[in-house]
Amino acid sequence: MGCGFRNDQGADGIDGNGPEALAKPDDLARAAMRLIPHKVLVMSGKGGVGKTTVAVNLAYALAAAGHKVGIVDADMHGPDVPLMTGIEGLRAEASDEGLIPIEAPGGVRVLSVSSFLTSPDAPVIWRGPAKTGVIAQFLGLADWEGTEVLIVDCPPGTGDEPLSVAQMIPDADGVVIVTSPQGVSLLDSRKCVGFARQLDLPVLGIVENFSGFACPGCGRRIDLFKRGGGQRAAAELGIRFLGSIPITEAMVEAGDSGHPLVASTPDDPASQALAAIALAITADWATSDAVAADSDADRALPPKALGTLRLGVTAEDDAGLDAVISGHFGHAPVVMVVEVQDGKVLSVKPVVNPGATNHQPGQMPRFLKSLDVDVVLTGTMGEHAKSMFDAFGIKVVGGADGTVGQALNAWIRGDLAVWVPCGAHGHHGGGCGGHGHDHAGGGCGGHTSGQD
Repeated sequence: MGCGFRNDQGADGIDGNGPEALAKPDDLARAAMRLIPHKVLVMSGKGGVGKTTVAVNLAYALAAAGHKVGIVDADMHGPDVPLMTGIEGLRAEASDEGLIPIEAPGGVRVLSVSSFLTSPDAPVIWRGPAKTGVIAQFLGLADWEGTEVLIVDCPPGTGDEPLSVAQMIPDADGVVIVTSPQGVSLLDSRKCVGFARQLDLPVLGIVENFSGFACPGCGRRIDLFKRGGGQRAAAELGIRFLGSIPITEAMVEAGDSGHPLVASTPDDPASQALAAIALAITADWATSDAVAADSDADRALPPKALGTLRLGVTAEDDAGLDAVISGHFGHAPVVMVVEVQDGKVLSVKPVVNPGATNHQPGQMPRFLKSLDVDVVLTGTMGEHAKSMFDAFGIKVVGGADGTVGQALNAWIRGDLAVWVPCGAHGHHGGGCGGHGHDHAGGGCGGHTSGQD
């Protein structure tokens, strides 16, 4: 195959070296990704819409804004990130400790299968499991230390690679969907939105690329691929429209020359559009960080004492141990934070859930992580929602019902010890309880036990 990976296409580390090879690759990936504050997936419903161009330029725009940025090229069959970042032909290094991303001009670190091929013409002829294994290595066995933002350039569509990335980065900030204004591209882009929603991944917004061309001779605007379709689709789907990127000569030249447009030609109209899109994404981070800081001040939770565990139990009110467990995990008005040591409850503190009225995927894991919670007690929870808590190192225990005190007593006795999946309702994530049950306890009445 002309690639530096194992011929058996296993996902146990480059050449199987290093102690990490003994661990499950997906778990290594999720653990490594927890250390990177911001992760953004860039997707498109079909090829040829300039997705990689957008991904690369977003990375460079974020780097220009002062962030330490990395790019994972998850397109195994058409890895174009090295060409567009000026490192095509350079070989990535692998050691017993893992993979070392290549630092491209501008300080952006890149990891792509292209950097392991013996020839730029060598095809990668792999089935799904091999591709999943390599993605796991790129995420979990690479030196991303110090990276603040990781951009993942996914291949077109909603197949193996995007699914693997989504499962290995369940705590991603979200997905940027790139489309052209054409109807066929918009049709496929809608599938990307459905993909993200089924996996409880936030959709950061839609970007319309190839949005018009200004004739350099007369200045007349020509809508080669129509115009405005991305904005209409965003409005119809109820998601944000991040912006339109025009076709320019400078953009075409930048992509082929390995000099990202936002770095080489910042005054170009397409470059300015890309910089504005990057700014819109980081504005969300600034807002969420400010809210988190304010919330931290309001919570004023002391550090955990040595040898204690901190539990988060979602509740309908702030009545302490007598509070009724909330039937809908993400929309719980209150989280009861309980300190436990040697089977004894040391303290109970109600904390208002800031996302109760406008719950978003991935919000609760981040919120509870900010509370330094070790264990979550709940009724039932969807598989993907649980994977997000796993990504933050928070254990999920299901089967909780009744009051907070009753659930705690059951957990201390060991009667609650396992996760109860909410598979009976066919949804892909989030808590259970949004099904119209009238019972007072948490979770879903269709699940009668969470016991061993």
